[in-house]
Formats: sequence, C-alpha cells, structure tokens
Amino acid sequence: MQHSRTNTRRLAHLTRLFLTAALLLAAGCGRRAVVVTGPGAQSGQTVLLTNLHADGRGVIWSANYTNPPGGVTIPICTPVRIDAVGRREIRFTTLTDHRRYRYVLHRSTRSTLHDHLQRYFGAACPDVTSMSPEDQAGIQNGQVYQGMTKQGVILAIGYPPENLTPSLEADVWRYHTNRFNRFEVYFTNGVVSGMRN
Repeated sequence: MQHSRTNTRRLAHLTRLFLTAALLLAAGCGRRAVVVTGPGAQSGQTVLLTNLHADGRGVIWSANYTNPPGGVTIPICTPVRIDAVGRREIRFTTLTDHRRYRYVLHRSTRSTLHDHLQRYFGAACPDVTSMSPEDQAGIQNGQVYQGMTKQGVILAIGYPPENLTPSLEADVWRYHTNRFNRFEVYFTNGVVSGMRN
C-alpha cells in the first residue's frame, strides 16, 4: 500500500515537471497552447465565429480589410485547427480544405491577441436560424445589407477596427475595404440604415 502511494506521488511529481517544462518551452518559442471552452469543447472542435477575409498570401489582418488584394472569404462555422499562437499572430489551418492562414495583429490594434482569439475562434457555431432574413443573407454572402442588425454585420464581415470605431454602441461603424479604402455602415436603432464608401 505504501509502495503504491509513493509511486503515485512520483508520477504526479513527474507529470508536474513535464507540464512545467512544456509550458516553459512553449513560452520560449513565443507560442502557447490554446484551450477552447464552451459548448462543443468536449469534441475538441474549433470553428470560426464570423466570416474572415484573407489576402492572397493567406494573411488576415486585425484591421479587418474586408476586400484585400487576391482575397478570399473564409466562411463562418468553418472548422479549424489552431496551430500556434505567438505574441502577435494566430496560425491556423482550415479542416475543410487544409489551407493555412495567419491572423496578424495590426499595429493600430488596441486589444490583445487573446481578445481576438476569443472573438473569432470558438467551440460552437453561432446559431443564426432565429436571425432576420437580411442578417442570414448578409452572413451567407459576407456582405452588409440594409436591415441587418449589428450582430448580423459582425458575423458577416467581422468586427470594425478599433481605431476607426472605438465603440460598438456607435451609430456609425467604419471599416477598411483594403489598405487604401474605407467604408461606413450607418445604424438607426441598431439596424443598418445605409452605407457609404
């Protein structure tokens, strides 16, 4: 009995040492493990919580260029594998077509990489079935349409960049189309009432 307790303690001690060494090694590489919590976490699945826009090199900027050069839209609910989280970027692979992407913090970004990780990656796909037809169409097409809600716009094209729209309570959200162009989305009572380039 005493021998069994000693072995259990040794095993627990070795496990702690191994985990500590692994965390220190990961910290030394500038990367850390990602733990996704919430519904669906038991299955280990990770999905995109909004549509994301990648440029031709597979880079997604936190400044949220909604139409970058050579760009593609990665659809909401796409299953992904988080490959690495560094100091200023998240590397991930889409499990539908095995393409690799980098989500990179732009220098204008005020929130942390962890905030962006929680915003765009989760364990369960957002339920859009109870949303308006305008919201559902916009999310499906990655576009903003009149009559969409703020939540619908976020799911369709992502969060507005913080340097252009400091508060989601504002009635005007400003987005980048690309590095050189911007557009504005106008809300009346929380619903899209117009847009301007």
